[in-house]
Amino acid sequence: MIGVSQAVEAPPISDDDAPRFKLPPIVALTDFLSVPIELPEVLVADLIRKDSVIMFTSGSKSYKTWMLLHLALCVSQGEPWFGRTVTKGRVLFLNFELSPAELQSRLKAIAMTMSLGDDITNFDICNLRGHATDIAKLMPEIIKQCEGQSYAMIIPDPIYCMMGERNENAANEMADFLNHVSVLSEKTSAAVIYTHHFAKGNAAKKEPIDRASGSGVFARHADAIIALTPHKEDNAFVVEAELRSFKRPAPFVIRWSYPTMELAGELDPTQLKKRAGRTRMFDVQQILDCLTEEGLTAGEWKAAAKSKHDVSATTFYELRAKVVADRQVEERDKKWFRIPTVVSFKPTAHTENRNEGDAA
Repeated sequence: MIGVSQAVEAPPISDDDAPRFKLPPIVALTDFLSVPIELPEVLVADLIRKDSVIMFTSGSKSYKTWMLLHLALCVSQGEPWFGRTVTKGRVLFLNFELSPAELQSRLKAIAMTMSLGDDITNFDICNLRGHATDIAKLMPEIIKQCEGQSYAMIIPDPIYCMMGERNENAANEMADFLNHVSVLSEKTSAAVIYTHHFAKGNAAKKEPIDRASGSGVFARHADAIIALTPHKEDNAFVVEAELRSFKRPAPFVIRWSYPTMELAGELDPTQLKKRAGRTRMFDVQQILDCLTEEGLTAGEWKAAAKSKHDVSATTFYELRAKVVADRQVEERDKKWFRIPTVVSFKPTAHTENRNEGDAA
């Protein structure tokens, strides 16, 4: 028997013994092209395929959840969506926000408008309100429950309920987060649809792909980005799309008419709502807040100021000149960094006397 003093430690695991990360094999182009690969099934004509990730992005109070529920009902029943042909498929709605009573009320209202009746099949719901946590914990359980269900579309709403402690402005954290969303699509072969909010500022001044808040990873990750931007007419929105699988469609206008959106073909999609009021004023703090501990190149810094605060290039250079003159930033190895503020303390006669008294 080995005593405590005689305990033998297990030998350390060498690099050769550690589990290896396996990559798919490299294949010759001729071999790759020799086996036909079918594109995933189209769910909504010229917009959405299965086995893809789709981001709807819009401002606040733009009826995003209502729109997703309408889309879900259209797909599950094979009904046209804004005049576009739909392929019928089974839908799963992951409800993180609404109470079951509110969700039921909304679905009944939309179904009644669509004349669907009460016997609605092909549509499943998982009520997850109160179960919000990090996506790394949620996704394995969601994928497990989806096994064998043949879902064509999965809608987690809202997506921020799965972010946990992640910072939506941190590229590495959002890349990891959205990778879990892609895994859900890959494991289920479903189209995963989620919504995300616009950044602050006038969305009409930005390209659709740049309107989403947070890290630019959101814009680069999704297979399709469908943006709903306020039209100059109240309760109307211009729909624009950036797509990988289809040609970019012409923008069109929809109008809120409880409990669904409806096409507003008479409205001009170029007439986006402009911000009212005086010209926006900017200050140096807004561009300083964009700098990270790792530093940013001049181009990255300017892009971050544009994305977060809608700062124009001209304004950015003016503000940068101010912070350079005030020695609040410095450039090292072609990257810009903030210079830490040093707070100095000059003792007064009062504090000197008090310190002497304390010492005594």
